[in-house]
Amino acid sequence: YYIYRIKQLQKDFQEQGVIIIGMNANDAIISPQDSFEKMKEFATNNELNFPYVRDVTQDVAISFGAEKTPLAFLLDREGKLRYCGLIDDNVNQPEVVEVAYLRQAISQIMEAKIVTPSTTQALGCSIKWRYKL
Repeated sequence: YYIYRIKQLQKDFQEQGVIIIGMNANDAIISPQDSFEKMKEFATNNELNFPYVRDVTQDVAISFGAEKTPLAFLLDREGKLRYCGLIDDNVNQPEVVEVAYLRQAISQIMEAKIVTPSTTQALGCSIKWRYKL
């Protein structure tokens, strides 16, 4: 549902040096639709304008404390986490979005402002874990 909005974010902010990276942390054995082959098909079919990578070990998701998907993590140029949470407030109806959290956070960083809010509660599907400690 978010793919077109994410592509638009990349397009809108690429001149300022923003790089969107899509990451799939779902285990491909538990969730075959998340295999690398399916990811390549998805990237091609949706003409992604940003890298789409696979967290094979799930270490990145674990290190960021990710539990659900979709979930946005925004890092500044120094690698500091500045925002974690929802992309916006309406996954199903982009035309009625009231708060575009990720877009707002990117803009605040570009304007050297404090990111507010810096977190929002993640909604969505649980990550398909290979095993969870």
